[in-house]
Amino acid sequence: MARILLVDDSASARALLGVRLRDNGHEVVEVAHASDAAEMALEHPPDAVVTDLWMPGISGLQLCRLLRAEPATHHVPLVLLTASDDRRSRFWARNAGATAYVTKTEIDRLTEVLSDLTSSPMTRPPPATNPGVVTRGNVQERLSQLLDASLFDSTIAGEVRALSQKAEELETLFEGLVALASDVAGYRWLALSTDAAALPQVRVKTRLFIHTHPDLRDAAEREARDALDVPPPPERRKPDEGDAYFLTDRRAVEAEWSTPPISLPVRFGASNIGHIALAPARRGASHDDRRLIALLAGELGGPLRMAALVAEARRLASTDTLTGLLNRRAFVERIDKARAASEKQLFPISVLLLDVDHFKKVNDTLGHDAGDAVLQGVARTLSSIARKSDFVARWGGEEFVLALTSTAEAGARVAAERVRRAIADARYILPSGAEHRATASVGLASAESAEWQIDDLLARADKAMYAAKHRGRNRVETA
Repeated sequence: MARILLVDDSASARALLGVRLRDNGHEVVEVAHASDAAEMALEHPPDAVVTDLWMPGISGLQLCRLLRAEPATHHVPLVLLTASDDRRSRFWARNAGATAYVTKTEIDRLTEVLSDLTSSPMTRPPPATNPGVVTRGNVQERLSQLLDASLFDSTIAGEVRALSQKAEELETLFEGLVALASDVAGYRWLALSTDAAALPQVRVKTRLFIHTHPDLRDAAEREARDALDVPPPPERRKPDEGDAYFLTDRRAVEAEWSTPPISLPVRFGASNIGHIALAPARRGASHDDRRLIALLAGELGGPLRMAALVAEARRLASTDTLTGLLNRRAFVERIDKARAASEKQLFPISVLLLDVDHFKKVNDTLGHDAGDAVLQGVARTLSSIARKSDFVARWGGEEFVLALTSTAEAGARVAAERVRRAIADARYILPSGAEHRATASVGLASAESAEWQIDDLLARADKAMYAAKHRGRNRVETA
């Protein structure tokens, strides 16, 4: 025999349902008001609760949410009753945590549902442990707390989802996440990692983003890498996308801690596409901290996926597909952007425009696959020589361009000779397995100030390059 708590503001409905349930062997406690039912259920959890959906004061939906949120009644089966079988009511019932939804015209089905719910020991609620005394005022207060918590969660979720509309890059996404998280929680560090294996189609490398105090950078990175299982990059001298991206602030921070971080996967559909971790302050992780990190992990999948797609779209739009270098348009845009950011760091500037010698002969005699292998080899050579502040691009066909920032003509001549020798010394492995050697004619042009436009500079370098070809190839000429 199961103990059923029957809640309905209609006396006739309670009487009709009560008789049928007692005829089926259940002990029935009839209650007219949901607030009274909440007090009774929390003090002595029943085997099941059957409640009308819409009632004055506290509705059946609110009662359902309240009992689901309390540890003493979390596992109690809840059946919502309604006079009409409309889609919206079913939706709300499901999202409120109801176990079943039955119309009042389906009394036979109600008895079957209750029989199934109360006959299995897995569905029976565990005995309450020190439930305490709950008053009507406490019920109203608890409902208000649940409403506030639900509003907070929905607001945070909305803010996280909105990041996908503003996050054009992963760095921007993380900055928005930090701005949100630091407003509502205190922590030693917050970290986000992307999973390269989960996003192979967008070629996103594993990346690590960390927000912490400047004094804790090294310790925070060690902890974050351990928590998120992100190994350090093999080469620290040339930072790349595999290295950590830091945001730091100057707020006071406790230097000693022992509380382990909270780490959760970030999912998109059925795949893990990253992980998020939060290291609590010395006081430890609170219930609110754990709820926040769970909420962020649950909502970040969409924005993280969107930022990765946008980054890949930009990469494809700015990258030469054969060599992986910048394309012509992206090269000019990057220089213009660097000029707008800081002309002092850009100028003086020198441009090397080079053409692979006798390249048409390679295509004609060895095939286009061999020509592609040579171009890819030249691109790797240029990339290995260029500094991080330089710009390397495929200009078109067998032509490449290298912009040397903060480099006057004298220094550029030295760099140009180094480029020419490196291309000539390299061995290019063709698809057939054979080795091929290549040379390049290099044209050099320099500008001491921003008075020169990039188009004029490139035109001068182009003339110098053709002069190098006319004077025997495999040489450097200065405009």
